[in-house]
Amino acid sequence: MCERVLVVTGRRGSSVRGVGASWWDEYNDGIRRLQDRGGGEGIAVLSDEMCALLEDVDAVFAAAGTPGWPDPHRGAEPAEDEYSRCTHPEKYEIVSARARAWTTVLRARGWVREGAAPNWSLPPLSPGGDAVVLTPTAPGAVPLVVVTHAPSGSDDLVTVTVAAGDPAVCLATVPDCGCDACDGGSDALLEDMDQWILSIVDGSLSVRARDGHVAIGTSFGGCRGTDQRLREPAEFRAAPWPAGWTSRPVPPSGLGELP
Repeated sequence: MCERVLVVTGRRGSSVRGVGASWWDEYNDGIRRLQDRGGGEGIAVLSDEMCALLEDVDAVFAAAGTPGWPDPHRGAEPAEDEYSRCTHPEKYEIVSARARAWTTVLRARGWVREGAAPNWSLPPLSPGGDAVVLTPTAPGAVPLVVVTHAPSGSDDLVTVTVAAGDPAVCLATVPDCGCDACDGGSDALLEDMDQWILSIVDGSLSVRARDGHVAIGTSFGGCRGTDQRLREPAEFRAAPWPAGWTSRPVPPSGLGELP
């Protein structure tokens, strides 16, 4: 499994954000504060074009009316019994709504065509699911694969797999755990999904997968580790979907290197 490494910018909300607030505004503010203190080398703010794309996704998502929720722990340690339960699994429909908002906006912008069923290099953790494949028309850009896994029982929850490439490499499952102890609020889930999909569209994504090892780098961080689910090698550096778009740099953190 991948061990996630994040680019730290000194920001992350812990509750449902109010009107006018967004994770990308907080992210850019955090980078600017770092740079004012002489740090943040190699980390770029999100461009106006990226923020406009995120705002479009947020508007479509808001129209769905899927309620969010604050971080129930607010920095406190979870109780031991929270690790064995998921009190309200239905609330995780929010990740499915966010995924639909992304695919709606990307189709509307005319950057993609519908792709065929994915061929997997690194498949999702959960089998099956409803897969949407959006194949960009730009040279060097890589497909986005979004797989929604519906609950199979009353105690299960919706999860969304975000993957990229052909053959496709699973980048993340949102949420990666649905127990009450791991619940950090809905804002964290939406931010996680947004950053993975934005990295694919922006072209700030590097993937190397071979011999049971996986390394993934983005401008937000990345992950690396071993994964026995790997079916075949995959290696790519993505290009942006839109014409005339400048990708954010992927920091030289070694996330794209394999043993």
